[in-house]
Amino acid sequence: MKLTIAIFAILSIISFPNIALSTKPTDGKTLYTSCAACHGAKGEGNRALGAPNIAGMDAWYLTAQLENFASGKRGTKAGDTYGAQMRAASAPTNTQANRAAIVAYVSKMPKVLMATKANGKANLANGSTQYNALCSACHNANGKGNQSLGAPRLAGIDSVYLGRQFNNFRIGLRGYDASDKHGKQMAAISKMLDAKNQPDVLAYINTLKL
Repeated sequence: MKLTIAIFAILSIISFPNIALSTKPTDGKTLYTSCAACHGAKGEGNRALGAPNIAGMDAWYLTAQLENFASGKRGTKAGDTYGAQMRAASAPTNTQANRAAIVAYVSKMPKVLMATKANGKANLANGSTQYNALCSACHNANGKGNQSLGAPRLAGIDSVYLGRQFNNFRIGLRGYDASDKHGKQMAAISKMLDAKNQPDVLAYINTLKL
């Protein structure tokens, strides 16, 4: 009986090679081709498509977010159009091996800044005060994040994208899942920042160096 099963398995691989190969992890560069349509060939992002610049993002954060999209902790709330699009687009990475491959590739990309126009009306002094009061404890004063607190790098990330995510946390489009500990923490913090101060904070973050 065992011999019969073994022979069948071998014949299956010979007769249907694509079935056997389908479980083999694809390399990160190949996987990234499906991401480049929105995030750009160099991970530079595309504001018109709502896609942030992801080149050189920390591997731990990329992994966490891909897992969140895969599990439904992110991108499943009605009204989160960009989140839903990303959840669908990330389907090719919905295995641990593929996520690891694409994360390794993206995290090693040279960081690319998305062009951001200076906000001449922003009060950078107020932005600094608000940032250091509410954000720096987790994201650090330099905006480079803190893995132990689940806080990603903010420095160098597109300010339009950051603003949208901040709003999403505030209105419950992110951080809604009970098991998303760090998302729920950020949702709580987002409600502590007055919306009128948000442009100043974003403008201040835009001045932080990579």
